Amino acid sequence: MLSADAPASTLRRSLLLVLAVLVARLIYAACFAVNPAGDEAYYWDWGRRLDYGYYSKPPLIAWLYALVDFLGRGSLLGIRAAAAVLGTGSLLILHRLAADLFDEKTAWYGVLLGLATPANAVLSFFLTIDAPLVVCWSTALWMFWRIVSGRDGVGPRIALFAALATGHLCKQMMMVFPVLAVLFLACSEDTRGRLRQPGLWAVLFGSYLSLLPPLVWNARHDWITFQHTGHHFQSNGQGGNPILERLEDFLSFLGTQLGVLSPGTAFVVFSLSLAGLPLLGKAPRPHRFLLTFGALPLAAMLLLGLRQEMQPNWAAVFYLSGILLAAAWYTGALHATFPPPSWRRLFPVTLAVGLLLVSYFYLASPVLAALGRAGHTADPNRRLLGYDQLAAAVEKIREAQPDARDWIVIALGHRDLASQLAFALPDQPRVYRWEPSGRIVSQYEVWNHPIEEGLTGGDALVLAPGESLPAPFAKAFDHTERLGVFAISLGGQDRTFSVHRGNHLARWPTPQR
Repeated sequence: MLSADAPASTLRRSLLLVLAVLVARLIYAACFAVNPAGDEAYYWDWGRRLDYGYYSKPPLIAWLYALVDFLGRGSLLGIRAAAAVLGTGSLLILHRLAADLFDEKTAWYGVLLGLATPANAVLSFFLTIDAPLVVCWSTALWMFWRIVSGRDGVGPRIALFAALATGHLCKQMMMVFPVLAVLFLACSEDTRGRLRQPGLWAVLFGSYLSLLPPLVWNARHDWITFQHTGHHFQSNGQGGNPILERLEDFLSFLGTQLGVLSPGTAFVVFSLSLAGLPLLGKAPRPHRFLLTFGALPLAAMLLLGLRQEMQPNWAAVFYLSGILLAAAWYTGALHATFPPPSWRRLFPVTLAVGLLLVSYFYLASPVLAALGRAGHTADPNRRLLGYDQLAAAVEKIREAQPDARDWIVIALGHRDLASQLAFALPDQPRVYRWEPSGRIVSQYEVWNHPIEEGLTGGDALVLAPGESLPAPFAKAFDHTERLGVFAISLGGQDRTFSVHRGNHLARWPTPQR
């Protein structure tokens, strides 16, 4: 039994640990940040053109980047600091949820397991849509539990509504939460009475009203976000045996989840989740709560993985409940048929393996760089490397042209080239992109091109993969001149780029069919 002072002591210990980790992550970001990830530079560019909707995501990530860019003055450190605060801070919310569900010891174990998951390390380093989503989902879990456990009131309902409404603007996955909440209430006699409360229905499903602005935006843009999201749920074969392809995708998804959670934690989470599904209607309320918001959607993810390719981060928010399931099982606050209780003694091993993987994420890149092997296949941050050198090479050519600061800047190739160039050039200019297929495949095709913005007749600085410009693009200018060719290693792969001057842009190039 814990002493009277133990809960306060455990809470203090958790707060100090999370604070120490946050400080360490901020110091690491200040010392070892090199380039933003492709998605980070992409969302940063969104943040410079605020709107109510975007090609692939709701607008909150762009709004967040606008704030971070303002506070951080366009620096990568500002982006990394925001990720560290959101990713690490979410553990404190999870701590309070675990304490309300079970006890302070379970909350402490939950923090330890959270810190020992590579997913939290990545979440606290890269500022993508998952960082604010996890904060919103954790807050919604905590507030919803307070409501259903009898601590109902105006405060928790307002906080739940705010977390849900904000989460809907983070990522489409948040829309699942109200549905899971209703399923939880409906699964047991002791909670079904809450389904007769109009106020709770208003909070849960009234939160969808925050989606009205992006819905209006989509209506004006041919529902492009819906088209993009729909592609994620298409089962695209590769021309081989469809059964083997689906099995390969399923095993690949399972394999990535071992890396996301760490092998030991993943085994316990999936074991408790799958073995607990038959208990959805009769388990104690805290156990049933975590099964509904973790095990049930995880099982659906596994079934979906048998149909199509899955992204590693799709199940991220469901692992919040899974980690608390594991923490409660390790402390004995939760009982299960599998794994057997004797395996609880393996907690130090599970923790050590997880911390080892987290340490690898943080230390491998600096160590390999010190050994002159940056970009090696073992470097977890190899995909970040080279974009600063690319921008430096472009800027050197740009500086040699006396009037180049007034030119339009265009990047051909993958969208990452446009966004990374915009971020890394000293003056962070507007960078346009041309899509040769004529299709909308990124936000750059949604935005106006130079002709639509009244820049007809202007000169352009064009970055192109390879040594020459595509013929349709070159014909859009009165004359083109190659200013330089250089080789850069991007993500550990050597690539050749060329920079061209286009004189007098007459029209936006006709797409290649």
